[in-house]
Amino acid sequence: MKSYSFIILIIFFCFMNSVHAQDTKALPFEDISTYPGSLTTGTVAARMVESLGFRYRYASQGLKDENMDFRTSEEARTIGETIQHIYGLTMVIHDAVLNEPYDQKEGLNPMQAREESLHLLKAVYDRLLSMNDAEVEAINVRGDHPFWILINGPLADALWHSGQIATLRRAAGNPMPKGVNVFLGKYNGKVEE
Repeated sequence: MKSYSFIILIIFFCFMNSVHAQDTKALPFEDISTYPGSLTTGTVAARMVESLGFRYRYASQGLKDENMDFRTSEEARTIGETIQHIYGLTMVIHDAVLNEPYDQKEGLNPMQAREESLHLLKAVYDRLLSMNDAEVEAINVRGDHPFWILINGPLADALWHSGQIATLRRAAGNPMPKGVNVFLGKYNGKVEE
């Protein structure tokens, strides 16, 4: 009887490990050194999203719990609040491009929000790659604003805040990982999820 219990226990642990492995998706935008072979409205827009994903991934890689409450002044956002804000911006980008509402996940800590944001941006990137000019032109933000607002609004804002995270973490004593080459879209260092 003990051998059956042991076998059932092993099967249970294997199942749980399998479920956990399926829930953990590799983070996108590790390397963006390759690019589409054609220049279209969709591929240019996709590259902008991909560039945001790359910069944000490495600006926020390796942050520690103690970094999340760092702020430069009482009026400024903390690093953790900035990550949560970027999560909100990626939801706006996602909803506009995929034209489907995304339900915000409640109770995410900043690093979980970071991961979710990167996956949202990857879905946007994939969709934009396949869009023709008319489909890109049809994108509207919050039902009232044209595609152009997506660029100067949430997309540019998320890029801005990615830079703030890089600066804040340096001031907190935990600079960005060495080896990030934003010019080429490469990272020559240890990849952390």
